[in-house]
Amino acid sequence: MKKESTVLRYSNTLRFALWCIKYLTIFLLLENGATYAQPLPRLDNHYNIETFDESKGLYNKDVYGFVFDRNGLGWIGNTDGLHIFDGKRVYKVKDYIHIDNPLLQEQVKALIYDKEKHKLIVFSFAKDKTNIYVLHLDRLNQKTSQPPLTLMLSRFGPLVKWPIYDGHRISCIINSIPTFLDIKNFCVVKTQLANLIGMVFFKNRQNQLLLCARDGYTYLVSNVNGKVHLKYVFKYTVDGARVMAHGVMFSHPYSPLNITLSNKKWIDDIVQLNSNKKYSIGSFQGLVEDSFGNFYLCSRDWGIQKLSVDRPLAKKIKCSIETRAIYYNKKKDQGWVGTPRGVQAFSLKIDTILLANWFKNESERVFYYQCSVAINDSLTIFFPLYPQNDPLHRATLLNKNTNKIKLVRLQYPNAIHNSDFYLQFTISTCKKMADGTIYLGTNHGLCSAQYDGQTIIIKPINIRNNDNINGVLESPKPHHLLLATELGLYEVDLITKTEVQLQQGSFVSLLRHPDGWIAGSRQAGAYFFDNHNQVIRQLNTDNGLNSNTVYSIMYDPKFYTIWFGTGNGLTMYHLKNNLLKTYFEKDGLVHNEFNRESTYMVQGDTLMLMGGIAGISAIYNRNYFFSDADKIKPLVWGIDATYDSNQHLFSYLSSGEKALTFSHKLRKLIFHVANFASKQQLFGVLYRVDDGKWLNLKQGEDIELLDVDAGKHILEIRAMTADGKVSPVRLIEYEVSQIWYKSWWGISLFTLLGALSMVPVFLIRNRIVQVKAKEELYKNREKLFGMIAHDLRSPLSAYQGLADVIKYLIEKQDWERLQIIGKEIDDTGRHLDLMLNNLLNWSLIQQKELKSYFVSTDLRKILQDLLPVYQTLAKAKDINLLVDVEQHTTLVIDRNLSSLVIRNLLDNAVKNAPEGSFIKMKINKEAQNMVILIENDFLANSLPIINEIVNNINTPNWELQRGVGLKFVIQALNLMQATTEVTIVGNFNRLRWYIKIPCL
Repeated sequence: MKKESTVLRYSNTLRFALWCIKYLTIFLLLENGATYAQPLPRLDNHYNIETFDESKGLYNKDVYGFVFDRNGLGWIGNTDGLHIFDGKRVYKVKDYIHIDNPLLQEQVKALIYDKEKHKLIVFSFAKDKTNIYVLHLDRLNQKTSQPPLTLMLSRFGPLVKWPIYDGHRISCIINSIPTFLDIKNFCVVKTQLANLIGMVFFKNRQNQLLLCARDGYTYLVSNVNGKVHLKYVFKYTVDGARVMAHGVMFSHPYSPLNITLSNKKWIDDIVQLNSNKKYSIGSFQGLVEDSFGNFYLCSRDWGIQKLSVDRPLAKKIKCSIETRAIYYNKKKDQGWVGTPRGVQAFSLKIDTILLANWFKNESERVFYYQCSVAINDSLTIFFPLYPQNDPLHRATLLNKNTNKIKLVRLQYPNAIHNSDFYLQFTISTCKKMADGTIYLGTNHGLCSAQYDGQTIIIKPINIRNNDNINGVLESPKPHHLLLATELGLYEVDLITKTEVQLQQGSFVSLLRHPDGWIAGSRQAGAYFFDNHNQVIRQLNTDNGLNSNTVYSIMYDPKFYTIWFGTGNGLTMYHLKNNLLKTYFEKDGLVHNEFNRESTYMVQGDTLMLMGGIAGISAIYNRNYFFSDADKIKPLVWGIDATYDSNQHLFSYLSSGEKALTFSHKLRKLIFHVANFASKQQLFGVLYRVDDGKWLNLKQGEDIELLDVDAGKHILEIRAMTADGKVSPVRLIEYEVSQIWYKSWWGISLFTLLGALSMVPVFLIRNRIVQVKAKEELYKNREKLFGMIAHDLRSPLSAYQGLADVIKYLIEKQDWERLQIIGKEIDDTGRHLDLMLNNLLNWSLIQQKELKSYFVSTDLRKILQDLLPVYQTLAKAKDINLLVDVEQHTTLVIDRNLSSLVIRNLLDNAVKNAPEGSFIKMKINKEAQNMVILIENDFLANSLPIINEIVNNINTPNWELQRGVGLKFVIQALNLMQATTEVTIVGNFNRLRWYIKIPCL
């Protein structure tokens, strides 16, 4: 027994020793990896993986090099050449660097960045040669005598693995030949051994350079008297040499075999844990870290993947039922939550909501809690949504000191208490004001609640009695409240019981913050109001709010963020940098759907609790927000300029301060802003132009400026963290050249030429004025003669004919017919008088002396003077003249001009109407207008002039070429500012005039 015990003891000791050796070896491997290589991601973290492929500009996935410069801009080398990476997408360097050199477009097999000298050393392969050139980044886009691109060496054969750079010398293997470059003298350093077939360079723990050659022979590299000496130190096995040659990555070249193996396995494990894809460990080319802690994994066949640490937004307290009103004591980790099954206890540490029955009897349970309010520092009341579910009408009282609850009676108004209706009274919300008064929002309007130690007494206030009140908020005005109801937003006066509607719609939530207040609506997003109740902005689906219905709102004062609980996700909005982001269940929330009255913030802390249909989301992880503004350096690295001719100009900004001078034909400028933040690492980017207003730049977007004015401009850009800290401002200067004729010398030249040309212009102008005056005189004289001939011809001809008839009737002594002829002579005389009146008014119009004169006028009197004349003329052509005038129509109008318009239109209607037709005239009053309607048929040969009138009657300065009467009508209507419509009705043979003449 003792022997067995001794053996067992030795066996356990040996097992423990082996265990220690195993983990010590792993520790040393990991420690070596941290010492000699790029930092590796942690294996115990979960990562979000974002792929950069063809959709983001990387059309060739065979990536051989990836480095970040001191400004944070990425440089990528692949089979398509050299590329720029700004955190959002990949761009070809040839589009932004104005260097006409094919080397930039050849295969890039390796990249080295010298941070101190700000230059890239690029290994490209073209025409069976490896070309090593230097790209001086500080010389790009600058007018210097030194070229930005310098070719150092061109050697036959491909590059094998990755070079090692120490600031003075490059050690690389080209065509399997170890090559050592002196970059100061641009020459190749001679080696001690010739015809040595190299496989890979690496460094050991003492930072000594080693060369692994064919068959695993490994040599120590040293520099003696300007020459390179190789000293044999050890030999790998053939398998070990193969692993060393094929396993090392470009970002971890300073590793011996054991570190190469551990790094490869480490990265393989991380990728396999965080991705569903199966990757070959041999395809990994390198791993690069940016300044924000994101890792970029490169490969030969699947491009670049960004690994950012997945930080869950919230801690989940899952539950099978809805959670609404919440209270939590952080020190004791004790909380209570209102649910459809009563008030339940919960704990954040054990992530549970206890659904056990906390009451002795089933009859003591109260169902479906909706909201809660603190009565004082010790007591909080949880109100049920439907008090009628409990025959005793009770609420739950929580003692925060003892963390115990009990039921208390609710005393309703008699009108509600005596009702048998099941849902007669519902409590939607509750709020305690600064004066200590507790208000309830109900389906019977606004009520007050008071706890007397035994009972909660509810009294109606008779405000919005027929509305369902979903939210109550104290107004900035004394004795005023803000109400969110199903019918809109209202501000009510508690003293006078008066109300003012601030916004129409259906609203369900309210919140006050330092700069104003916010209202959440159904189907219309969130409205932001200032302290004067004026809408200053609205968030909805169009500008980033994921769901249009906002059920709950919470304000985080430490980070100036507003959190909107919606029906589809939790949306965060930053008040200072306007950053807006929506989170879902995949981001760590317990569910995507939130409830009203289901928020709680721990006093003096940023812990927020938000309830939903499946539990509580405890938002406490602030790793989402940067707090160190110095780490954030927004970089404008390139500019796209678009001109009126749709030509584009691409420019790279190496200094980040000065841009080019652009042509005056510039139409659009796009400033490319580098952005490497992941969706868990949030900060805002702000910019402004020429001391204007600071504007927010959304994550992933560029600055776009349209219609840039000529002159010098300054673009300022800075970052803002979630807690309001800002990074140093970066300035970009750019200039748009002035078009030559708008420059000072162009304006001076035009001014001088204009002054010299004024003398002949004045002389010519005087001559033209004289000629035009004579032409106008002749034109008016011809018009006057034409009118006289036109208007007097018909009456004088009628008089001549009537004279012959009178002579004949006197000879026959036909006295009865003589009386009829006398009436016709009287009508013809009236017609002649009207024509002479036309001529007089025409003369006054031409002399611009005819003015409007408004008098009280009876329309029937005007027609009594006009109608007998035109009824006689109409009767002669067998035309039926139908006249409809309103009874007792007395208007204050320009009697003279109105009469002229009526009689001329009636005269034209009688003259143009064919025999046997009818004329319709209607005059009435509409509002402050006299309306004239005249319709008459016309012959087909009159259609051209009718079409001319219809198409041009309302055209300014249009003048009819014929028809003297119509010319006068048009001018008279213009004087009276009348509204005129002329249309053809019927089968294109009937004309309608519709005129509105303003009255006083």
